[in-house]
Amino acid sequence: MGTDQTGSEVALVRYLRARGFTVDEEHPDVYVVTAYRGTPMPLRPRVRLPQPLLNEYLEILDRTPGATGGLSALSLTETHLEEALTAGVDGQNRTTAVGVRRGPTGDVEWFWDRQPSPPPPDYGAAPDDLEWRTDRPE
Repeated sequence: MGTDQTGSEVALVRYLRARGFTVDEEHPDVYVVTAYRGTPMPLRPRVRLPQPLLNEYLEILDRTPGATGGLSALSLTETHLEEALTAGVDGQNRTTAVGVRRGPTGDVEWFWDRQPSPPPPDYGAAPDDLEWRTDRPE
């Protein structure tokens, strides 16, 4: 692997901070993102980067042909993190947690947990306070 695996967690947090995220360590391997470019993030997403799982995940990406599209595994992971923390609907990011974990089958996996998006507005429905009258107003 072309990246120092012992520092991949630190490198990812440093990358997020350089991109304008306020990232605080909640406890080892878990970080809370409180703001992006000075704007508070109300959901305060958690970034989970347990070093052994992160190393395993990066190694798998490196060994999988075509998985990184010419990027390093760490660069691709940086991109995925930034996407998860900046993607939003109606200007609000709905990410609650992102990172690596053990999946149901025991394999390491990338995950991205989000709150559901609100339903779209129904522009075809008339407001309740309107009244239809067939007579001409006087």
